[in-house]
Amino acid sequence: FPSHDRGVKGKAKYEGKVFKTNKYGDIVVLEYVNSNKVLIKFIDTGSITEEPISSIRSGHIKDRSIPTTCGFGYIDIEGASIGKVMTKEYKLWNNMIFRCYNEKSLIKYTTYRECSVDDRWKYLSCFKEWCNNQIGFDQDGWHLDKDILVKDSKIYSPETCCFVPPEINCALAGNKEVRGAFPQGVIYNCTKARYRARIQRGNKWESLGTYDTPEEAFYAYKPVKEAHIKSLAEKWKDKIDPRVYDALVAWEISIGD
Repeated sequence: FPSHDRGVKGKAKYEGKVFKTNKYGDIVVLEYVNSNKVLIKFIDTGSITEEPISSIRSGHIKDRSIPTTCGFGYIDIEGASIGKVMTKEYKLWNNMIFRCYNEKSLIKYTTYRECSVDDRWKYLSCFKEWCNNQIGFDQDGWHLDKDILVKDSKIYSPETCCFVPPEINCALAGNKEVRGAFPQGVIYNCTKARYRARIQRGNKWESLGTYDTPEEAFYAYKPVKEAHIKSLAEKWKDKIDPRVYDALVAWEISIGD
């Protein structure tokens, strides 16, 4: 049949008709342009998109207006995974959203209940673009950090996040869930009934003495810890983001951290 005749028949056959999808409810065909371009609307959400007629027949149509990751994130680009392997940016994005919005994860890691992801990063494409413009993203094993540039930040965002080597990220971890009620760098010595100050450098712990109160122990720990952080800033100066270097040089620890 001439293309015009096929178009007329296609309009008559599909326009205004309702079809089922495999996972996203029913759709209605708004306009049949040709077999590769059919305007449809998802009835449940009102989302409108174009699909080929073959996808409509098979039901393999995805409503991209519905978040696919923890009810928050949208995988809005192709190639997020290569086979069954996530791309680096997709894995980072998925883990970030999972920490903040997955209920099972929040039960285990309760401190993340206070955290959220910037709305701009709902979309994987936006996060991917940001990643590819960041110092350290191309380094194997570096961590995505949200609270070095802005201390105590609870938001993952383009302004608060950066990439840092594990050595720096681990040195700044407060470990509140592990250490309990004592200040950072302080443990209770049951044998001596005193408070010990200690610092971790790499995989080794170094004792800084024992004290009568947790406050005394903390203030023995504080200058040593701050000096250690500054030494890491100098060690990594040529590789890390200059903003990270500046934040580390200026880093101060308070007893409430």
